[in-house]
Amino acid sequence: MKKLTLKKTLVYLALSCCAFFAAANGNQEQSQGAGHGQAIKIASVAPNNSPWDVEQKKLAQEWARITENQVILQFFDATALGGEGGVIQKLRTVRPGQRAPLDGAIFTSLGISQLAPDSHVLTFCVPFMFRNQDEVDYIFDLFSPEIQQAIKDKGYVLLGWFNVGWIYFSTKESAETPEKLKNLKLAMGGMDSPELNTAFKTAGFKLEAVSADKLAQNLKAPGGVQGVYGIPMYTYATKFYESLPYILDVPICPILAAFVISENTWNAIPESYKLRMREAVKKSQQVFMDVQRETDKQYLDLMEKAGVTRVKPVGLAHWEDVLQGDARKMADTGSTVINRDSYYRIESALEEYRAAHQSER
Repeated sequence: MKKLTLKKTLVYLALSCCAFFAAANGNQEQSQGAGHGQAIKIASVAPNNSPWDVEQKKLAQEWARITENQVILQFFDATALGGEGGVIQKLRTVRPGQRAPLDGAIFTSLGISQLAPDSHVLTFCVPFMFRNQDEVDYIFDLFSPEIQQAIKDKGYVLLGWFNVGWIYFSTKESAETPEKLKNLKLAMGGMDSPELNTAFKTAGFKLEAVSADKLAQNLKAPGGVQGVYGIPMYTYATKFYESLPYILDVPICPILAAFVISENTWNAIPESYKLRMREAVKKSQQVFMDVQRETDKQYLDLMEKAGVTRVKPVGLAHWEDVLQGDARKMADTGSTVINRDSYYRIESALEEYRAAHQSER
């Protein structure tokens, strides 16, 4: 068999992708016409076989049970669909009146920020803003109505929101100070955002724009990136740790995930099912969050057993001063990532919370 040229291969992949979604739409219409239920296609950033992936599959089973197989959740890998940016494109219809290739998604904060910029959710991801999960929960509850409204304004229903882990820096060289970290070429683990890259560059970081599906290859290439910014579960599941023998042993910031579905798809579901469906999402959300509190430690331990060195940060107060100073600089200079008003409101609310709870890192 003759080898395909690169051009022919790309054409083949593009046609295959189109055929996949066309077949999915055709099968869905046939099943609905036969009264076999509504297939709802959801893209997810959850790594395969991770606790997150397992829990979302359980949710699909529960929705099928609740609706007597009238609503069938089908999950697709967001990375294979072009990352969160690619997923957003597939949530939109190509022509008026035509159904979009996807009905919803489980996004990280980055995807929600791209879908609904007015949610300002990336402001919650400022390094060293939060000291523990209780602070994250408190602030999120406070700002949740604003976030929900911003998502609703874009035509989507927010069904659930949860923390999937805390960000850690994994690197090829030991980086125990912010100055050393800023000398390394870094990439966002599983997150593609020109705006986020620009924000980090403004703060003095060397950010490389590497798509999620190219990151593993880039890490192994001479002159490739020297570090990844991601949650331990993702770094372990993708085996990035095999190319990154050091991890800064301090949580930097939380990464939140949201389950959104288009209003049109949600409105098509019989009202009699929706309360129990939402309750199932809430149950899955709580189960995962309970597990997540131990998940970061488990994956850090697994990577350490595999030979990764956990690097203790030198001068934690210095880290906080540098990174929070960078965040304020970005907020004050009109960053599209860190909303100035949200940032200072969160800071003020945290000060009040800490005064009342005397929380410490």
